[in-house]
Amino acid sequence: MFLSNVHVMYAIDEEENILIMEQVNADTTFSSEYIHSVAKCLIIEKFEVNDNHEMVLMESWNCSFGAGIETKPPPGATDRLEDGFYVIDDINQVFTDISLHAVPMNEQIIKIDGKQWNVSEAPFVGKNFTISIEKENVLTYWIKKLSSSI
Repeated sequence: MFLSNVHVMYAIDEEENILIMEQVNADTTFSSEYIHSVAKCLIIEKFEVNDNHEMVLMESWNCSFGAGIETKPPPGATDRLEDGFYVIDDINQVFTDISLHAVPMNEQIIKIDGKQWNVSEAPFVGKNFTISIEKENVLTYWIKKLSSSI
């Protein structure tokens, strides 16, 4: 059992501090929710982890247009209106990492399979950090998990 591998989603800052550490599977879903700095509207980006353990942007929800907010679906995607949101579905854009800068002005929430972190608060605020998925030995994962304050 300790020789097997797991896939772990990490949020790591520029000083290599682990801010989030969650084991993920091919069916894990996660999202980023924030208030757009110019349009002042809620943006929701929904991702899932695919069979190759890559992060895939599946949906984008927004309630305004302009100021860098995507309004045209990429090839193969569809769009619709729902509950006051413009929704782009089936985006299927693969990311190897996602970089964020957390600020206290507008609340930003990261959710992974229902568990959530407010990245507009400590220990995230004011930091640049990157979210990625790493494959590692299960024993290494548990040693890191048990020795961290996460």
